[in-house]
Amino acid sequence: MGGSEIILLCTLLGFVGLFMFLILLIPLRIRGGGSFEGGDWAIALTANWAAAGIRVEGGEKWKMTFLLSRTPVMRVCLPSDEKILETEEAEAEEEVTLPGLKAVREAGSTLPYLFQYFRQIIAHTGLEKVSLWFRGGFGDPVTTGEVFGAVQALNGVLWPTPIHLKMEPLFAEGEPAGEGEIAFNIRRPVALLVSGARLIIQPEVRTTIQRATRRDE
Repeated sequence: MGGSEIILLCTLLGFVGLFMFLILLIPLRIRGGGSFEGGDWAIALTANWAAAGIRVEGGEKWKMTFLLSRTPVMRVCLPSDEKILETEEAEAEEEVTLPGLKAVREAGSTLPYLFQYFRQIIAHTGLEKVSLWFRGGFGDPVTTGEVFGAVQALNGVLWPTPIHLKMEPLFAEGEPAGEGEIAFNIRRPVALLVSGARLIIQPEVRTTIQRATRRDE
């Protein structure tokens, strides 16, 4: 292999390494929202990383959509509320036993690792937007006006932040409604995955997981 071929190979490997490094730095963007009016409600949660994404929508029917560059490529229907209710009722009929004091003490040894991992999640998470809007009344016009004024004042205080509140007062009869949206990103999600793997292989955490699995069996 000549000198020029070695230089070309090193350049190619350098570009590949830079590309992989940039991918590891891509944040995980998560957006969620929900709304209700009368007896109808709907929620949606979307997570995007690089060109891939997933969206879960709930309401009368639950469905999961896989995205590629924000374009739906596959949709899966999730179990309905009736099936979930039947499963919860079946689980409620089973005998529930509270963990003993020894099991609680053994699980307590994992708390320092869990708190440390939670701090890492907070450090890597950036809030982009929180928006809340609701329409409603509180019995009489005076109370409704006072609540509306308080919401307006609080929204003014929070205006420099990503948190925004809006209220539409109902001084007469009407259907209450509301909607909310939240958006945040997790910087370097791969680093959190590595930290999560390290958390699982800790002797205390691994022992707690094994004992919990044996009790379920």
